Amino acid sequence: MPFTYFSCGLERERLYKIFRNSGLYDFKMDNISFEIDTINRQSLKNLSDDPFSQSVDFNTEKKENNTITVYVKFDETKENSYKKTYIFNDIFVKINDVYNRSNANVPITNNILDNIHFQYSSLPVNRNVIVRNIFIQKGQEFNTNDVEATINRLNQLGVFQFVNITFEKVKDDIDSNINFGKINCNITLNTSPKMDGIIVGDVSTSDGDYFLGFGGSLTFKNRNLFHGANQMLIRTAYSTEFRNDDLLDGTKKFYLSGNNASATAEFTFPKFIVPFKQNLFSKKTLPYTVLSFNYTLIQRLRNYSIINATGTFGYSWKETNKKFWRLNPSFLTITKVPDRLLSAAFKNKLETNSYLKNIFSDNTIYGENVTFNYKNNPDNFLPNNTALKIMFEEAGTILRGVDYLYSNITKNHIEPIAQYIKIEGDLRRYIKVNKAEWANRIMVGLGIPVGESEALPYIKRYSAGGAFSNRGWRARTLGPGRSIDTTQKLAYIDRTGDMKLEMNSEYRMNLLKLFSGVINIKGAGFVDIGNIWLYNKNSNLPGGEFQLKYLLQDLAMSAGVGLRLDFSFFVFRVDWGYPVKKPNYLSNYGFGYDKFRYGNGVYNIAIGYPF
Repeated sequence: MPFTYFSCGLERERLYKIFRNSGLYDFKMDNISFEIDTINRQSLKNLSDDPFSQSVDFNTEKKENNTITVYVKFDETKENSYKKTYIFNDIFVKINDVYNRSNANVPITNNILDNIHFQYSSLPVNRNVIVRNIFIQKGQEFNTNDVEATINRLNQLGVFQFVNITFEKVKDDIDSNINFGKINCNITLNTSPKMDGIIVGDVSTSDGDYFLGFGGSLTFKNRNLFHGANQMLIRTAYSTEFRNDDLLDGTKKFYLSGNNASATAEFTFPKFIVPFKQNLFSKKTLPYTVLSFNYTLIQRLRNYSIINATGTFGYSWKETNKKFWRLNPSFLTITKVPDRLLSAAFKNKLETNSYLKNIFSDNTIYGENVTFNYKNNPDNFLPNNTALKIMFEEAGTILRGVDYLYSNITKNHIEPIAQYIKIEGDLRRYIKVNKAEWANRIMVGLGIPVGESEALPYIKRYSAGGAFSNRGWRARTLGPGRSIDTTQKLAYIDRTGDMKLEMNSEYRMNLLKLFSGVINIKGAGFVDIGNIWLYNKNSNLPGGEFQLKYLLQDLAMSAGVGLRLDFSFFVFRVDWGYPVKKPNYLSNYGFGYDKFRYGNGVYNIAIGYPF
């Protein structure tokens, strides 16, 4: 590999971590140095073997040496204890409940739990919660991994706004043993405000959905429910949307088109809630149990309304620093499309279009899912990054069994029941190219309706197009397959499918830095390829189903350029994408160079990178 001082720095840091994680508390970066040797040792060896002939070669021929030898040296410093192995001795935890004004006249309490010494005036958090999230253990060798894991986990609890860990050598052992020593660990915890509220208002626009939108939300958060570092979040939101088109009565006008309202309650517990002992799990898995409820109302005035209620119970944990899991063993979603809230014109469309009827129908979804995430470079030490996400979901099987028992007892049925299997994969690769970055993504999604279900439920279906998908099409206006929209001016109808394939490639480059790098202006060039498909054939959407022999024809392609304002904490993005290849152009595999018009391009405005 080519020699760079940067690679030497990375190797120095890697070796430093290895030694620090082996009990060497006093080991410093200064103990590691590099010696570079540019001498061509093969030429010296040949010279010693045949001095006369090699001396002639040295005078008549100059040989370029393209290799160097790098020696790693371990240097002594002023403190000879850098070779000394330390073990953790006593662990002290001091809790400062800074937001409790009544602490002034309260005596300090000192006690011990699981070999950890506690000191506090008031105890805002159950000590068992703190002990469960401290990975430093008495008698173990000093290592920075456990120290960093303790700091990160205590911060993740959300109860403490300040977490600090310091170490103190045990005086009796400083000089008594040359090879081994002991250190005490002092952990200081300052509490955060227990509760807070946030009010947010926004003005928005969405390509293909609406011209102008106004919304707001109110969020209440309790960070320490029942004094167990359990978090409760309650959120309500409302938004209204306006369109500026001729879909209402054939005359272009600005009008109110829709309302959205939602209420969410989420409870997060920093442990696994299971009907057996917690000690079966390692503390380092960083477990969470999440219970959430959501109610959503979507109104499209003069057309339809959708009511959706969802409840989810699940777990998340960290297998290693690179591998994360999320398991929802139970989720229930009930979707209603009230007939009384459908307009007469929309009812007529549902009666004549089975595709729309499948989308806008009542559903009961009960199932389970599991998600696996992998990142090869979670600490960003490597120049290139790879991320992989795999998800599997099943719904309907258990509920069908419950319905069988229920019908035998009551002679009634639970209906309608959505039954399906869903598999997703998302692979991303980011490659550094000098000061630029080449980002790539491939996403595959497959939903298989099972039993009496002809399609996936509306909320589980795939869509394509928009700022985070194929940028040559507006959001949810691409596909399925090579089908042509026969619903006539139903722009408010999302075009959805049961299957999805998408590939994106984007080259990102730095253009200009403003205000000493506070704002980084970046440019990008991109290509997006993909589409969605139906799993089952539908007569109202000919060509919408997936057929391997038409795959090349069905793939939509767009290309374009983008401009990004990177403020470090968020990115404002504008992309212009042009549909280079349209699946419903049946000639020349969809490439329509003769129909190129600048006005056919699509502008996408968004916050954050597309992937």
